Parts: sequence; structure tokens; C-alpha cells
Amino acid sequence: MDLQSIFTYGFILIFIITETWIKRKTKSNNENNSEDKGSRYIIIGSIVCCLLLMNEQLLPSIAQLPHFLIYIGILLSLAGFVLRIYTVNYLGKNFTLAVQTTDSQQLVEAGPYSIVRNPAYTGSIVSILGLSFVSLNPLTIIICLILLVVGYSIRLKVEEKALHNHFGKAYETYCQKVRYRIFPYIW
Repeated sequence: MDLQSIFTYGFILIFIITETWIKRKTKSNNENNSEDKGSRYIIIGSIVCCLLLMNEQLLPSIAQLPHFLIYIGILLSLAGFVLRIYTVNYLGKNFTLAVQTTDSQQLVEAGPYSIVRNPAYTGSIVSILGLSFVSLNPLTIIICLILLVVGYSIRLKVEEKALHNHFGKAYETYCQKVRYRIFPYIW
């Protein structure tokens, strides 16, 4: 088994373990007043599609990228996992997998949330894009990027509307202070 296959299967295993841990850790944070509007399933669908694209038989390669990108992809993926876990822990009781607000919820503006408004999404995107680099297929990288941008754009609209409705002017002020949603100077 080559390094690409080992990492791809390892990534999928780490991804499942991480998301299961997050779901268990945040289960008590969930309320019945979800404003998710199915955006969670759009994110899951885009990630599953990206994972399926790692199968070399599904998408022909127009050219193979340099081999060193496997190592860059591994580092990106691991950094993404670490960032996602860190931000979930940082939010604590305020973190949920579904879009929702509660009366006890606080607007967190410190730590990673002082750099971008959605660092947990940053971690997810970086980890999936890192995996796409491991494929060494430029089409896989481009299609994964498109799927993730579309999926997370939909999710961000739903989430920002819910946060604006709940926090009002405080959220507007936060958005003016922290201008970028996912990546500084990019998005």
C-alpha cells in the first residue's frame, strides 16, 4: 500500500473519530430550536463527495502534481484537525453541530474567533483540502475546493442570519471587527 492510500484511509478514520468525539462532546449543547434549514447536510454531502473523489478511478487525472505535495497535504490535514478540535473546545457549551441559538449563549470574540468568525470551518476546509493535495490530482483539488466553498457558503448564510437575529447589533459590531469568515484576507 502506498503513502497516498495509507494517509487517505487514515484521514477517513481520523475524520470519523474526530466528528464522533465532537458529536458526543457537544450533544448536551443541542436544543430543539434548530435554525439549521438542512445546511448541516449540505456540509456533510460536500465532504462526502470530496472523500469519494480521493478514489483514483472516479476522476481521471489530467496531470500528476509533484510528489512533495503529499507531505504538504498531510501537514495541512493534521493542522486542520487540530484547529477544528481546538475551536470546538474553545467554544465549549456554545458549540453545536446544528445552527441554533439559546438564551444562555454568549457571542465569543476572543481566541481564534478574533481572527476569523468561523475557525472550526477553517479547520474542516483545511483538512479536506489537505487530503485532496495527497491525491496529486489537480482536478480533485479544484472540485473539492468548489464543493467546499459552495457548501460552506450556504451554511454561513444560514448561521449568520441566526446569529444576527439572536445577537443583533453586537453581532454586527463583531462582523465589522472580524471581517473574514473563514480565511484572513481571502474569505
